Amino acid sequence: MGIVHSRNTIDVLMAVFFCLLGGQTAFAQSKLLLLTPGEAAQLRMGPDDSMPPVTRSIPPGPRIVVREPTVTRTADGAVIETTPSTRLIVLFEPNRAPVDMDSLEIRARKGPFAVSLTSRLKPYVHGTSLEADGVTVPEGRFVVQIEILDRSGAKTVETYRLDVRAPGHKS
Repeated sequence: MGIVHSRNTIDVLMAVFFCLLGGQTAFAQSKLLLLTPGEAAQLRMGPDDSMPPVTRSIPPGPRIVVREPTVTRTADGAVIETTPSTRLIVLFEPNRAPVDMDSLEIRARKGPFAVSLTSRLKPYVHGTSLEADGVTVPEGRFVVQIEILDRSGAKTVETYRLDVRAPGHKS
């Protein structure tokens, strides 16, 4: 009888293990909603809204390198053009000291109103990079700010205008 009881226990444990494993796979494949519709409505830039002033100095902190989607440097600042479903790859490279990834802050903002995106994106941080596939962003223009420190406390803040348009839509 002890053998039957042990076999049932092993079967139950294996079933629980496979359920947990399957749940993690499903979670990893789920899409990331960067902004809720309500947040997007509050943060969407209107035709008369402009980007914060551009500073031309080289920051002393880590370098922020947005690999995907592509960044275009304009007179108004850095612009990221993408579709509502996108891939996000951002690298954080040391400048004078190692990068402090615990200091990473990512916000969408419009005037005094800001929404932290950090907790939504932290699960996609691996080492000193952020990689997220299947990111869903509502259409519109938004201001996104990335802030990071190095281990010596030197800070870099980069601001981007995120232009999200349906495929084939011309500006």
